[in-house]
Amino acid sequence: MRSDDAEFRRVLEDIKLRVPVEEVIGERVHLVQRGRLLWACCPFHDEKTPSFKIDPEQGNWYCFGACRKGGDVITFLQQADGVTFMDAVEILAARVGITLPKRRPERSAADDRGLAALAFADDWFQRQLQAPAGREARDYLARRGISDNAVRAFGLGFAPLGRGLLDAAHAARFSPQDLERTGLARRGEDGSAYAFFRGRLTIPIRDLGGRTVAFGARRIADGDPTGGGNPGPKYVNTAETEYFHKGRIVYALDRALDAVRRAGHLVLVEGYTDVIAAHQAGVPIVGAVLGTATTPEHAELVRRAGARRISLVFDGDEAGRQAAYRGLEGLLGLESELEVVVLPQGQDPADVLAGPTGAAAFRAHLDAGLPWIEFVARGLTGLAGRELSRETDRALGLVLKLRRPVERESALRALAEGSGLPLATLREQLATLPRRRGAEREPDGATGGPRERTNEGTGEAHERVREAPLDPRVIRAYEGLVGAALVDPSLCPRVRDWAARCPVPELARILAGLLALWDDETLEDVETIDVNAVLNALGPDPARRFVVGLAEHARTADDPSRLLEGEIRFLEGWERASEQRRVQERARALGLRAAQGDAAAQRELDHALARLTELTRAGAPRR
Repeated sequence: MRSDDAEFRRVLEDIKLRVPVEEVIGERVHLVQRGRLLWACCPFHDEKTPSFKIDPEQGNWYCFGACRKGGDVITFLQQADGVTFMDAVEILAARVGITLPKRRPERSAADDRGLAALAFADDWFQRQLQAPAGREARDYLARRGISDNAVRAFGLGFAPLGRGLLDAAHAARFSPQDLERTGLARRGEDGSAYAFFRGRLTIPIRDLGGRTVAFGARRIADGDPTGGGNPGPKYVNTAETEYFHKGRIVYALDRALDAVRRAGHLVLVEGYTDVIAAHQAGVPIVGAVLGTATTPEHAELVRRAGARRISLVFDGDEAGRQAAYRGLEGLLGLESELEVVVLPQGQDPADVLAGPTGAAAFRAHLDAGLPWIEFVARGLTGLAGRELSRETDRALGLVLKLRRPVERESALRALAEGSGLPLATLREQLATLPRRRGAEREPDGATGGPRERTNEGTGEAHERVREAPLDPRVIRAYEGLVGAALVDPSLCPRVRDWAARCPVPELARILAGLLALWDDETLEDVETIDVNAVLNALGPDPARRFVVGLAEHARTADDPSRLLEGEIRFLEGWERASEQRRVQERARALGLRAAQGDAAAQRELDHALARLTELTRAGAPRR
């Protein structure tokens, strides 16, 4: 799907018409109406006086304060949630039920032997479940209340005993190495290969693109399926491979993604069957972390899913509490509402969903979820001595995961209120607590120190290009030129000659997008060319984040046409001055050769001096 495709531009326009920018921003910040515009304190930097403008008619926003950022609803999601352009588009499309073509994954079974082997095993296991050898596994699924539709939807299968998978893979021209590198096979002490999954129900684990990258497997009998006298653990997973890292997978998120984006809500549970039971019961926003603490990679997946609310569901016993802590570990850096749902002791989500009221009972538990800090505070009540100190340290370690000082202070106060511990005591213990790796970094991007800014133009564009040895006045002139054409597209023919000469890559690409719209014969009239159309034409191009700022700067001028004329006069003068310096340098070199009697050099020198006279009379650029 190309960003310059007319159909894709129409889809973007449809999305933005159905998801107003003020609706999305209003979910994050308080908006105040002033005339036809809305204003707020910028969500991207601290300020007390609102400088963040939302224009519902134009469908864009811009901060006139410190950050000088701007864009449309897609850009806002990119900035606010740290997602890519296409992820933001998919989040918004799912919100209003618009279907986008699926993107082809970077690697597929068609061009990667490992992924092909995993896809082959996935299909083979599913066929074995339906074969006579899979009868016991089918009976187990029936006892658990898992329907045939859920079996097919989640690709459940069966791994029989013996070498069946190895022989079938060999016949399909997969080598033992293909199976070993994907975790499907291992080597015994005698050096021979054997299938890792044997006598177990198999559960394919898929990445966000829906590719099978690993398997989970459940023992379906109390005895040892391999006949060795040791039944082994109830569940086993593929070991870590180049395709599978359990810290980077949320089980079933590929299936839940559209529903999560529409609801803005993700529920994380502990087990495969819990997830399957939830989806089967009509609660499709459920996934699972695979028996590990949540990681930054998990947080990135959740961020890409567009979840504004996350519910962690655990058993009500001590093991469940410890699992909840592990679940909180990597998610506290997200700007999402984070809750913990504690089920009655002895019940898991599958039990609740299998009850007489099923999904309704499960949703009632979700509605009764506790804010994470309240859950943590309750865990400190009734403790004393070293146990209280140890658990308080653990709670404070979670507080340190929060990105902003204001969030930390609010969490500390809630922890004191919920646990009954004095706030001063918590602060004292926090001050002496060794900060976990990564928590010492000051939030909100304090890694690079204050950025150099300019009071003119877009600011951010200046920062990007000022490293290059280019006169800042030239950058500002091109910004004015681009901004004038954005505000008044009828000026496009006058800027065409400057598009190819623009030395600032981002501005050159904005000009190219604007001129492509001007030349597009499918557009009914020039009035359809505006800032919003240019943003759509640029698609995922990073230059899109400068467009609104350029237009806002140009609107401060009395007349876009006069602004353009002034910028062109300056750029023409700058080009003459640049040529003048080059000709002077050339003349000096020619003068040395001419002084030595070089007749050809003398002729060239005469032409150079004549050109210098013309350039001097034309005048230098003025600003």
